Amino acid sequence: MPTATLIIFMYCLCMVGLNALLAPALAILSDRVPPKLCGTVSSFYGGGMVAGQPIGTMIGSRMINNAQAGFIIGAVIMLAFGFVALAIWPREESSKDMERTKMTLKDLAVSFHFPKFSTSRDFYKAFGCRVCMLLSYQMISVYQLYIIEDYVHQTKTEAAGTIATMSIITMVVSLSASLISGPISDKMHTRARY
Repeated sequence: MPTATLIIFMYCLCMVGLNALLAPALAILSDRVPPKLCGTVSSFYGGGMVAGQPIGTMIGSRMINNAQAGFIIGAVIMLAFGFVALAIWPREESSKDMERTKMTLKDLAVSFHFPKFSTSRDFYKAFGCRVCMLLSYQMISVYQLYIIEDYVHQTKTEAAGTIATMSIITMVVSLSASLISGPISDKMHTRARY
C-alpha cells in the first residue's frame, strides 16, 4: 500500500520529468516564433496542455484499480515523447565558437528578481490570472475523485466513468476557447507570452 510520502515523491519525480521536457521547449518556442504569431502559437501550446490534461485524466480513470500500471505507462509515454521531440525538433548551430560571457553568482541572483510592478503591469495581471485559473482547475481535477465518491456516492468504477466524461467535456470546451483566443490576441496586438 503506497504511503503519503511515496505518493508525494512519485508525483514530484513525474513533474521533474515532465518539466525537463517542457521548459526547454517553451524557451525555444518563444525565441523562434515571429512576434505577429505569438498569440496563435501560444494558443496552440495552451490547447495542447488543455487537451493533454483531460486525456491523461481519462486514461488514468481507466486505471483506477491499478495505479502502478498508470505510473509505468505514464513514464513510458513521457520517455517516448522525449525521443520523438529529439527526432523532430529543428537542429541549431553549435554555440561552441561563440564568445562566452562570464556569469557570477550575483548575476544569477539578479536574474531571479521579479520585474517592477510599475513597468510590468501586464506581466503581473497575466501572472495573477494564470495562478488563479490553474489553482482552481487543479483543485477540481485533483479532488474530483474524492468529491464524486464521498458526496455523489458513486462507486470507484462509476466515479471513473464520470471523471472520463467530465474530462471529455472539459477538453472540448477548453480547447475551443484556447484555439479561438490566440488569433483574437494577434488581431488585438496583445502578446500572450507562453
